Amino acid sequence: MGTLTWRGPASMLFARAGFAVGAQAGVAVVFALRGSPTPWHDAEPWLPVYGMLIDAGCLALLWRFTRREGIGLVDLVGVDRTRLVRDLLLGVALIPVSLVFILAGTYAAGWIVYGAPAPPYLLGDLPLPASLYGVLVWPFIWGLTEQLTYNGYLLPRLQVLTRSTTVAVSFVAFAWSFQHVVMPLTFDAKFMAFRLLASPLFSVFETILYLRLRRVIPSAVAHALMDGATVAIPLLAP
Repeated sequence: MGTLTWRGPASMLFARAGFAVGAQAGVAVVFALRGSPTPWHDAEPWLPVYGMLIDAGCLALLWRFTRREGIGLVDLVGVDRTRLVRDLLLGVALIPVSLVFILAGTYAAGWIVYGAPAPPYLLGDLPLPASLYGVLVWPFIWGLTEQLTYNGYLLPRLQVLTRSTTVAVSFVAFAWSFQHVVMPLTFDAKFMAFRLLASPLFSVFETILYLRLRRVIPSAVAHALMDGATVAIPLLAP
């Protein structure tokens, strides 16, 4: 077994945010080459598509760091085959509870930033093939990778390195919340502040839930289905 150091967790803490900005920049370049006068803005709705680059980057780093520890990516999942069906059903059951935290954080952030309740952020304005990909494929890779990054990998290692569950939860919840500021990156200060403030309540809930279960499948299932809805709702009701 390898020795646990700060190198891996420190690299992963804001890896998803970094990959998000890089991936969006790549899409913006494509729009610029096609003559768009607002390439960065035009790239924003394509998060469900360029999200594959974010996930690929994170999975590559996780593979590298877990290999150094003498384990594999699958070890981060914490699969218990005897509980697999129950974990899948638990993931569906977690959706209403998760929505309470998501909506509470969203509307509270709306009051703080805009002085009025703000609805959840939905992803839309994509061609039909991209929207279908965003509903049927993207959420499941995204949900699992996000849970592996923050809960499966970061949280238990920060617990050990900081010797404090409270500090570990705080680090992970902040990094998890911060990624929403740049997904997509809009350069709208109020919207970015809104996205940051809307996320901590749910992020803390997710970390505490993982500490209780020590398995990522239930949260990954709930995460995937809710993310898919953020693409499906605008698709069904443009």
